[in-house]
Amino acid sequence: MTESRKSSSKLNRYIGAGLVLAVLAGPAVAASLKSIMGSMGDNTTSAKAVLANFDSKAAEQVLQRYVADAEAADAVFANRNGAKEKDLHARFSRMAMIANAASQQAQDKASFRKVFVAVATECKSCHTAYK
Repeated sequence: MTESRKSSSKLNRYIGAGLVLAVLAGPAVAASLKSIMGSMGDNTTSAKAVLANFDSKAAEQVLQRYVADAEAADAVFANRNGAKEKDLHARFSRMAMIANAASQQAQDKASFRKVFVAVATECKSCHTAYK
């Protein structure tokens, strides 16, 4: 086999392997994101319970779970090149920063309500754009 045929064959194998990985990884990323979104939904339910019966420690925990979930979702879209992926990366990164800052500010029911609204508004922005 000539050198150009060898490199062409090698390139085709790399492309084939990349396509196989993309096909296999795509559903895993979707399942991972679905799990993260489910966790955020559960966390929203917890936040509403905290609003009904305020507890500062529970409020901080809720907001820290939003941080963890937003960072996990952000990681799903990090280093992706598509416009939608870059937008989602920016949105989840912003949500993590908002929730992290908010977790330090929720001292009472009124302040928690205010910061929760900020986090929920960021959440809703994705749903408005992508549902």
